[in-house]
Amino acid sequence: MIKDEKGQARIIEAMLACLILIVGLSSAAYIYRVNISLEENIMEEYGANICDVLCDPVILQKIIQGGELTEAQLKTLMGTLLPTCSLYDVSFQSLTSNNTLMNTTNTASSYLPYSVFSTLEMAIVPLPISQVEYVPIDVMLVMDVSGSMGDDYNETHTKLDLAKAAAKTFIDQLNGTRDRAGLVSFSTDADLVCSLTNNSETVKSQIDALTAGGYTNIGGGISKANEEFVNNGRSDAIWVMILLSDGEANRPENETYARQYAFEQAECAKILEGKGVRIYTVGLGSPDEELLRQIATDENKYYYAPTSDQLTSIYLAISKDILLQVRYETIIINLNIEGSG
Repeated sequence: MIKDEKGQARIIEAMLACLILIVGLSSAAYIYRVNISLEENIMEEYGANICDVLCDPVILQKIIQGGELTEAQLKTLMGTLLPTCSLYDVSFQSLTSNNTLMNTTNTASSYLPYSVFSTLEMAIVPLPISQVEYVPIDVMLVMDVSGSMGDDYNETHTKLDLAKAAAKTFIDQLNGTRDRAGLVSFSTDADLVCSLTNNSETVKSQIDALTAGGYTNIGGGISKANEEFVNNGRSDAIWVMILLSDGEANRPENETYARQYAFEQAECAKILEGKGVRIYTVGLGSPDEELLRQIATDENKYYYAPTSDQLTSIYLAISKDILLQVRYETIIINLNIEGSG
């Protein structure tokens, strides 16, 4: 063994820290190896192979989730990748939490009278890990029920009929023990039809009862939803608003004022109570797309449906975006191996 191996390891760690600051994290895996060999590069090759295996996102995800890959299974894996009588210790550390997720070694139970090869492998692996985050959600459906929503889509259904079906499909994706939903409708005026509740059947029955008629007061719909969040929104929940409209804002007063009012109410929602509301907008048919894009939290949260039969797939996509959070984790793998000669 080289006596100053620990000192070299500290230098490597400092280099890694600098690299993180300079280039940032990405979904790629960056591998850095320092090889300390007294003879040939045989152990270096073993170390490179092991590092490639351990950096597999499938293996890392099992380690991160805990219990999916046991220490005994990791020892078996190491035993298949190294020659007989090799010594090793390997650890996985979360840079996000600074916790050691798993470590294992066989140095306590093995003894080599002398070693001829030694290698230190260090890897930093930034990777996204998709998982359902169990965070409660308070979501307000804000639905346009102006006269144009009563137009026929086909011989048996209006645009509003298909919008109702899509909204109810969305409600069915929520977890009733954790999530709540409410309903606001808007036409010439806006109404809080259903307060936030975890009773999905109540919300769906209120959706079924909606009827079309009147003008389009988008700002009023957003304002009513904001009031419900302030009055009944939970502080530990994510606040979400999904607004559907098929036309241009023209109430209150005239179109110019109505558009400005809608924009201002959306801006209020985004900073509401210091936590803000995540706003999704859905434009149906011939909507005011410019306004709906401005209302949405960002461009990716605006969805366009040329026809009503596309609404269900859009609401399902929104539900996945809300429920499926992407967590970014960074793993540092430390690997030391020795072989006898």
